Amino acid sequence: MQLFRYVIVLLLFGLKASAKSLVMATFPIPLMVENPEKGLFVSLTKEIAKRNNHDVTIVVSPAGKALLSFSTNKVDGFFPGLDVYLPKHAVKSTPFYYKIDYVFYKKGLPLKSFKDLEGRKVGLTFRYPYAKEFVNNKKIKFEFAADDVLNMKKLGRGAIDAFVVEERSGLKALQLSGEKDIEFDKSKPLSEQSVYFAFQNTHQGRALADAFSKTIETMRKEGSLAKVLTEAP
Repeated sequence: MQLFRYVIVLLLFGLKASAKSLVMATFPIPLMVENPEKGLFVSLTKEIAKRNNHDVTIVVSPAGKALLSFSTNKVDGFFPGLDVYLPKHAVKSTPFYYKIDYVFYKKGLPLKSFKDLEGRKVGLTFRYPYAKEFVNNKKIKFEFAADDVLNMKKLGRGAIDAFVVEERSGLKALQLSGEKDIEFDKSKPLSEQSVYFAFQNTHQGRALADAFSKTIETMRKEGSLAKVLTEAP
């Protein structure tokens, strides 16, 4: 019996020792990335890493610093990855999410399309990724703020005419801002971008992208992907 217990301990120790360390960089996003332990994207990353026997360390820093750590090979991976700001040589997983932006506006002053926004002051969040056809429109006057809550407050007091942001992040910012009489039209998305995990263009990075992709597809089929991305962590 004693020998059996000894063997079990050795096996458990071996499994723990065989877990591979993985460092992922990201940046704060309301609801999605609150801190290294909390956020929908954080929960998903931890779940995927666990299923692939990886001990994951999530480093949360300002967007520019997080991107720099990835582009200079200081970390193994980065999330949320979007084509508009990542190096072209980055290796991508299959998309796990779609960044759908909407226009938030004051009640009674609906602004829903690119055309509607032309000639208007539109709030954006500094270092957030936006669709190229949107930010390259020179007829729109863009104003940047440090975070979503500040943008929502600017919209509330009339400093900007509209605020472009994702539905859930926007609603969370609206709640935190305390502003009233602000709405959006869910039937009229402004743009959509694929979101994925990005890894270094190395043998290890390509293997990680493949493993994450397979796990994402498995989770999608079994319904756990949607569950993780809708449940508050």
